[in-house]
Amino acid sequence: MTEETANTSRLYTRLNVWRLAFLRGLSRHVPGSVILILIAFVIGILTGVAAAVLKRLISFIGMVLILGVNLDEPDLRLLIFPLVGILITSIFQRYVVRGNVAQGTKIIRRTLDSGNYRMSLLTAFNSVIGCSLTIGFGASGGSEGPTALAGSALASNIGRFFRLPQNWMRLMVAIGGGAGISAIFKSPMGGALFALEVLQMEFSTLSVLALIIACLFASSTAYVLSDFTFDIEFIRQLPMDPSTLGWVALLGVFCGLYSIYYNFTKSKSQKLFMAIRNPWLGALATGVIMSIGIFMVPCLFGEGFGVIESLVNGAPYSFTEAGILADVNGSWVLFVGVAAALLLKGILVAAAYSNGGVAGDFVPTFFAGALAGYLFGISMNSLLGMQLPVWYFALIGMGCVMAGTIHAPLMSIFILCETTNTYGYIFPYLLAIAISYATVKILTPKSWNSGTDHDDIAALMAANKDFSIKPKL
Repeated sequence: MTEETANTSRLYTRLNVWRLAFLRGLSRHVPGSVILILIAFVIGILTGVAAAVLKRLISFIGMVLILGVNLDEPDLRLLIFPLVGILITSIFQRYVVRGNVAQGTKIIRRTLDSGNYRMSLLTAFNSVIGCSLTIGFGASGGSEGPTALAGSALASNIGRFFRLPQNWMRLMVAIGGGAGISAIFKSPMGGALFALEVLQMEFSTLSVLALIIACLFASSTAYVLSDFTFDIEFIRQLPMDPSTLGWVALLGVFCGLYSIYYNFTKSKSQKLFMAIRNPWLGALATGVIMSIGIFMVPCLFGEGFGVIESLVNGAPYSFTEAGILADVNGSWVLFVGVAAALLLKGILVAAAYSNGGVAGDFVPTFFAGALAGYLFGISMNSLLGMQLPVWYFALIGMGCVMAGTIHAPLMSIFILCETTNTYGYIFPYLLAIAISYATVKILTPKSWNSGTDHDDIAALMAANKDFSIKPKL
């Protein structure tokens, strides 16, 4: 043993002695329930910081790259940026991480199922860096999965520091994941429902309180560190119009049908990408497909919150700027641009994390839902001579497609309400989201969210086996 190794070992031993002394003193003077609340508070703060850092990195890289992009004609740089991002992230995962942090929610689910809840602290840093490189360079994905993974890794290490028992370590992983979703969407109820509904964790009263506290502080921290702004600044606050509810119901059917298409293309594309055995050839293939898709429809660059914000606020937006249709005029161009984005979105999301990239699944469904609602609105107005508020259908469509693709309608409702601060529209949300989810389940009854092996109806049926009511005779 070298002198340097011996010094490191002595330092580690001394730190461990101090830690144990601190924990003994803490447990002697502070009730266990209070300690758990303090742990949840720390998890929320650190996860909120991780989400804010990730958002800043994505924004910084994206702004540097698109600086000077010509919007009036096709810009060939869009054929390069996403490919470079996928390749750089592949190198990062292969030679720095020496592992795979591509799909955060799937990794959390596997961790919960494995029985080993010890996650490396480096996982939190690796997922943030990998995602910032992938999406910052333009890949069409989301940042919520990597943030949830970072939250779970942070929570696992905090739980180990406090020497929590195994059953509580399992809960820490789920609480950290919920805090991550809460921080990225700034939606505390959405994050809590992610842990309860999607991860299907069984919580006691105390652990639910810890989950809610972690989610509240995670979303609040991310909100403060993002200069008190939301990713989607919704400025329209108009009363709900009951006369549109029939069209809202029809939108639910349309979004349900699109959700089936979205999941089908994403699933098939991912299987095709993963079938490429050579990792570098796979990264090259997904990067090329990503670049071509974004060059064709530049609105697919990155997470797309700017596009969503324009649509739900009724602001004009060009879906062809800097793309192959940039210098083409005609009323049909708008329909072609939106339809092309909807057709390609699922494929590009699969490309974002199948071979080298690091990205999430949830934000892309918000984006696709806004476009689906927008396309529905302009189509009805154009074909039937209606005067439907297109922004209203873009807003509702976000929750419809999220519910139909992720199979978590409750989480989708609250994330939509909290992300856009639109609880006043909760009734049309309930109507459209319920119909969208029902459409998916009627037409594809065996479908589920492949990332977490989750579906609300399947979960309820499984729970029903353990709960029965026998009437008194």
